[in-house]
Amino acid sequence: MPLPHTGIALSEKIFSLLSDWGIEEKIFSITLDNASSNDVSVDALQKQLNLRGLLPFHGEFFHLRCCAHILNLVVQDGLKSIDKSVEKIRDSVKYVKGSQQRKQKFLECVKLVSMGSNKGLSQDVVTRWNSTYLMLESALFYRRAFQHLELSDSNYKNCPNSNEWERVEKISKFLKFFYDATLLFSGTRYPTASLYFPAIMECYITLKNAA
Repeated sequence: MPLPHTGIALSEKIFSLLSDWGIEEKIFSITLDNASSNDVSVDALQKQLNLRGLLPFHGEFFHLRCCAHILNLVVQDGLKSIDKSVEKIRDSVKYVKGSQQRKQKFLECVKLVSMGSNKGLSQDVVTRWNSTYLMLESALFYRRAFQHLELSDSNYKNCPNSNEWERVEKISKFLKFFYDATLLFSGTRYPTASLYFPAIMECYITLKNAA
């Protein structure tokens, strides 16, 4: 899609593709994330299709919000006030990945505590909450290596204490529900509409029980 990525430009491009493919009379709904340009695009496209009488129910169900994106927004909002122990994990991973020398030192600690090094440490990305879950999962796997690094490297100051490791473990288990749901919603080789309600209910019950 060439620039500009405005709502109107997106709408015109989508309508052009629908016409080229000959499916403009077969469209029931469109699923997009919550970007403001997408809202403008869908409104313009809906009006264009309605003028030709091509949408069922005049497009009442035309714009379906992306459930995976909404779920991501919910979790990102929750992670803003997440436990300080997660910050320690993030700083620990950054420290190890900060230089080749530190990486090698960490690998030595992994060998000393008789752990495999194939899994690797994962560093999170601010815009992708599920990367935080993957970071916590990998750090928990190498928990004993981090503890050994604390003893052998005087410059390493961010190792969580026992209570903080326990909290990280609880947070990781909690996030797994949302991680699994996001993977389920993001499938491309199977229908996902019928999977939405059961997965969201499981997340809801998890939140309810934890309140």
